[in-house]
Amino acid sequence: MNRRNVQIFKAAFFILFVVFISILIVKIPSFLKKKDYKLKKSGNEAKAPLFSVSSLNYRGRILSLKDYRGKIVLVNFWATWCPPCRDEIPRLEKFYGLHKKDGFALIALSVNNQGKKYVLHFIKTFRGGIITYPVGMANYTIEKAYGNIYEIPQSFLINKRGYVVAHIKGEIPRGYLTYEFNKLNK
Repeated sequence: MNRRNVQIFKAAFFILFVVFISILIVKIPSFLKKKDYKLKKSGNEAKAPLFSVSSLNYRGRILSLKDYRGKIVLVNFWATWCPPCRDEIPRLEKFYGLHKKDGFALIALSVNNQGKKYVLHFIKTFRGGIITYPVGMANYTIEKAYGNIYEIPQSFLINKRGYVVAHIKGEIPRGYLTYEFNKLNK
């Protein structure tokens, strides 16, 4: 092999090596990603895990999911420090205000580790205190039951029979709740 062929061979080997490493860098995170915890299935839907927590913004009120049977419920996991969570609060508040009389309920569960007082202060002061839907604190048991909440916001739409019909990771897209609510409320 002459010197030129050796250089071409080395260059080709280097290019193949770079392509191989690039593919590994892209694919390895998906191999290492933890599997989502599956909710118990019943037919095509998952039974919503029941929970009970104290409301932060309605003193003395217990937010128990079983008390919401017969309503369409959105369970929203969020935190005060989360920009996408903050962005969706006004839309959630607006939808809640428009549809609570039509059988829509919203329970926001904060995953903040700063504590109840911090979250309550946020509720009272965020944009002049616009949050009127019930807010409670999530705990490890609830987070685990809903599939280990590692990212927020996350929301679970629950039909009138208590089954999860949608799981939304990230901000709820504009118009999505209206579409789903109208479909479920027929």
